[in-house]
Amino acid sequence: MKKKNQLILTFVGVLALVTSGCVNLWQDNLDIKTYVINASRDQPAAEKPLADKLWIDTVVVLPPGNSRNLILKKSDVEYETSYYTELLMSPSENFRNIFYTWFSGSGLFSDVTLADRSEMTHRLAVSVINFYGDTVEKKAVLKIKVTLFDENTRGIRVLSSKDYLQEIDVADTSADALIRAYDRAIKKILSDCEIELISALKKSAAVK
Repeated sequence: MKKKNQLILTFVGVLALVTSGCVNLWQDNLDIKTYVINASRDQPAAEKPLADKLWIDTVVVLPPGNSRNLILKKSDVEYETSYYTELLMSPSENFRNIFYTWFSGSGLFSDVTLADRSEMTHRLAVSVINFYGDTVEKKAVLKIKVTLFDENTRGIRVLSSKDYLQEIDVADTSADALIRAYDRAIKKILSDCEIELISALKKSAAVK
């Protein structure tokens, strides 16, 4: 009988803790902050297109960066996810949308698309190789490989293929700091990539 009374008292005690605010604390801890990586374009568009239709292929994000939760590097062998912070969409979708928005505004192509591949003359393949916050070095790391294909030639010719690496120092590896650093990193990568594509398209036109 005593054992039963002890169980009842324990249950009542737990219930009292729950009703006194512990549940609210638990719920607050489950609040997940959601982010989107952006690249603000401020350079002018080309006066006239250098090519016709560009299709941006599905962006491949290599593990462990292919998680919606932000990835933190703890040591040379240890990684972890930031459970209470995540991207609004998958990294693949986020980066693909960034590339689409950027090159739609570049003026380099008469049309840029994510959906309709018909009559495309060029294809952009993007792979995100590294995408994490380094808690030891205090920096955001973003490495992306971009390849431009000429789909108008027999055999599909590679016009440009290059790796772009950005390591942005951060004061801390909080989600806010990392997202702002990723914004800076992807903007620099896209700016450099645009210069590379301009050169590749001009060389291609000269050969034709």
